[in-house]
Amino acid sequence: MNNRRTRANTLARIGLPLCLTLLAGLIPSLSRAAELLLIIDDVGYNRKLGEQAVALPAPVNLAFLPHTPFAARLAEKASDKGHVIMLHAPMDNEQGAKLGPGGLHGDMDQHTLQQVLLDDLESIPHVQGFNNHTGSLLTQNPQAMNWVMEIARQQGLFFIDSLTSAASVARQKADANGVPALDRDVFLDNLRDEESLSAQFERAVALAQKRGYAVIIGHPYPETLAFLHKALPALEPRNVRLTSIDQFLRQRLWSRLIAPEPAPSRYLLHSSPIFEPEPEPESAAEIKAER
Repeated sequence: MNNRRTRANTLARIGLPLCLTLLAGLIPSLSRAAELLLIIDDVGYNRKLGEQAVALPAPVNLAFLPHTPFAARLAEKASDKGHVIMLHAPMDNEQGAKLGPGGLHGDMDQHTLQQVLLDDLESIPHVQGFNNHTGSLLTQNPQAMNWVMEIARQQGLFFIDSLTSAASVARQKADANGVPALDRDVFLDNLRDEESLSAQFERAVALAQKRGYAVIIGHPYPETLAFLHKALPALEPRNVRLTSIDQFLRQRLWSRLIAPEPAPSRYLLHSSPIFEPEPEPESAAEIKAER
């Protein structure tokens, strides 16, 4: 009888904290800080501006253009500081704008497209995920997006759809392949004056406070970086915190696996879906500016 009581008491001591821990992961806390997932695209061509981006308070998610002069060195520095390293994968756009090295084109066959993507990933150290650079045309191509997501799944990467086209199927193909993925919510710096930057930043903060998180994309423009160096330290008193995409996906994102091969288990910590409201509508002009 004493042994049974001892086992029961032990189970009670272990079980209650365990249950509370599990519940804490499944039920959002009222006091939990809203999470801002900030991506800085187009890093790699300009050393000085790249270093200013790396100097931002961590964690920021820095997306590097492949095969650019300073991408590898800046990525090493950024990783050491605690930033997330992403590939900013150049993809065909509706305007026919040049993509630079490492571009993914709709007329490529499967082997060529996937090999170019693998070479792009190899050119940047510490890559944990990727998003699309332009891509308003290629992200509408279901076959090409399926090939892209096959590589993402094999490499254990996450994907962020920059949503340069409202007709993008990239997120759909990521989900179908079991690739952890999110959509961009706000572009920060289509206009770079102080008032516009502040308005877009506040839009992202308001969404994060309402929904729990927001994905905002900016670029290493002098105006953007100067604004962020002032704005980011002021987030904490507002109960908003910068979060790495990798950490967010590990801790909070529920992925419904459709593919026979599962995505990396490090992202699949929860067994209940998190409610995600529909994103707020955005203007066609905002999408067009990033194509």
